[in-house]
Amino acid sequence: MKCCLRLPTYAVKLLCLQLLLLSLSFSAQLTEDKIREIVVEKLSERFGDAVLLSSFDTAVRLPIKYEEIKRVKLNVREGYPRGTLHIYLKTRRGSRVVSVSLNLKWKCEILVASERIKRGERIYPWQVAFKETFKSRCPERDIEDPQELINYIALRSIRKGTPIKRSYLKKSPLVVRGQEVDVVYRSGNVEISFPATALENGFWGDTVRVKSKNTGKILIGRVMAEGVVVLE
Repeated sequence: MKCCLRLPTYAVKLLCLQLLLLSLSFSAQLTEDKIREIVVEKLSERFGDAVLLSSFDTAVRLPIKYEEIKRVKLNVREGYPRGTLHIYLKTRRGSRVVSVSLNLKWKCEILVASERIKRGERIYPWQVAFKETFKSRCPERDIEDPQELINYIALRSIRKGTPIKRSYLKKSPLVVRGQEVDVVYRSGNVEISFPATALENGFWGDTVRVKSKNTGKILIGRVMAEGVVVLE
């Protein structure tokens, strides 16, 4: 900045310095890039990597010259696709608030088929896997524990990578009343298996009564696989 005032040298230098500082104090600008930076920072502070900024919108004309950002207020509920952010600025003309509408995506864990499952087949835990993806709203989990899928058969062919929905499945017991089952007895390193007749239906983890074909005794065991009961 060139000063041509007829004042003592020290006065000229002081005036030039004051004018320079004044011009610098209003050199900061609120641009779209700056808003995005602020939004991402605030989202990360509160939610870590569980959320992504999809897009944002503001009715305020940009860029805006400001002296300082006094505070930032984030209004976002976890799991909701929309939120707002308010930036409180100190400008040469006073205080100003910039409101920003946010469109968000949240990290979701979705159970998908890790291989092709044919129609009518029983589904096993190793045929599925949890996959992380970002969505506006995370769908409710139909199946919490992959192990419970063993209680179901597929009503339709399910391609690899397809999300597993309960509407694609039909519950089917692993042990059916009147069915011949293998009864397993374990003691230390010893395992004995013998045939029996199931006296009731049972899903994975259920306790059922069976009748030994060798002795005729009624025994109680837990259903652990299709047609397999392990004595308690």
